[in-house]
Amino acid sequence: MKLATLLMISICLPLVCLAQVNTGSNGSDGALDYSSLTNLGYATTIVIDMHDHPNGIYQYTYVTIPNNVKVTFTPNASNTPVTWLVQSNCEIDGTVDVSGQAASGSQGGKGGPGGWAGGNGAPALTAGQGPGGGSTNGDYGNYNYANSFLIPLLGGSGGGGNSYGGGGGGGSGAILIAVSGQITVAGTIVAGGGLYGCIQGGDGVTRCAGQGSGGGIRLVASTVIGRGAVSGAVVRFDAYTDNFAGQIYGQFTQGSQFVIIPSAGQLPQLTVTSVGGVPVSVSPTGILSTPDAVLSAQQNNPIPVVVNCSNLPLNTLITVTVKPANGASVSAVGYNTTGTLASSTAAISIVIPRGGGLIYATVANSN
Repeated sequence: MKLATLLMISICLPLVCLAQVNTGSNGSDGALDYSSLTNLGYATTIVIDMHDHPNGIYQYTYVTIPNNVKVTFTPNASNTPVTWLVQSNCEIDGTVDVSGQAASGSQGGKGGPGGWAGGNGAPALTAGQGPGGGSTNGDYGNYNYANSFLIPLLGGSGGGGNSYGGGGGGGSGAILIAVSGQITVAGTIVAGGGLYGCIQGGDGVTRCAGQGSGGGIRLVASTVIGRGAVSGAVVRFDAYTDNFAGQIYGQFTQGSQFVIIPSAGQLPQLTVTSVGGVPVSVSPTGILSTPDAVLSAQQNNPIPVVVNCSNLPLNTLITVTVKPANGASVSAVGYNTTGTLASSTAAISIVIPRGGGLIYATVANSN
């Protein structure tokens, strides 16, 4: 499994960054405008099925979500985050929600778009999916994402099921809204973790599983205003003018980083290519029930992990983490000392817990 958290560097200088943001939207999806529903007199939920947008990218002319409308999403087959590229303005007076789903009894909740599912409760007990998935002790899902720039954009991990039968909540999805003009948030944008399931035992005690993690929300605009609320695990505003006077819940950063979607082949990437000399599947699933590499029981710790790095400077500090199905995660660090900026390699030895687990590599900025 791979997960890279990376620093993208803006090339804008303070004296020349006074124009509109160029979102690159061609307007092919027209306007997302539900203003005709304003006078219905009751609340309306709109579900956007993302299957007809396999990359999750929507190209709008403008967006209007009135105060009695809630917009939710059905994830596409690739489970991508939601990306709205808007030619002019985006006004959200209602709600845009990419949250994970709640568990249903022992069945783990589904993740939001770009998020991971919660684990099932007993008897088919499983941990939450994703790099920060909760263990089968019913632990909460973690976001596990150190890059405050939200490039790339990621959803949250699922909560773990528990041995008494409760399922874990689904991890939240993630959303990027980039507009050339102004984003107004008078309503709510939410990326919350799904609620856990609870089971009452024969002793009369109710025991609950883990809640899903929140996800990422990134707003890119010439101007951000409004008095609404934005809630996620990580929230990022990139704007020339930030006059937002509402509430922000979660880790918040802001700046003027106007890289919206990095060009293909230019985004730094880490890939775990072998563990203990065993090649990892070229298309890893990250699911414990279908392992991407199987080691011999005779393999002695510490075990070497080879990480291939693309578009990453040499001698960058890299962390390899193993998250077992049960128990705490373990980590080890090393450097990509062999190769070039375009393609380099790091070999890092780590003590892998008995039974293995999810393994991934990260490189985190400190800004």
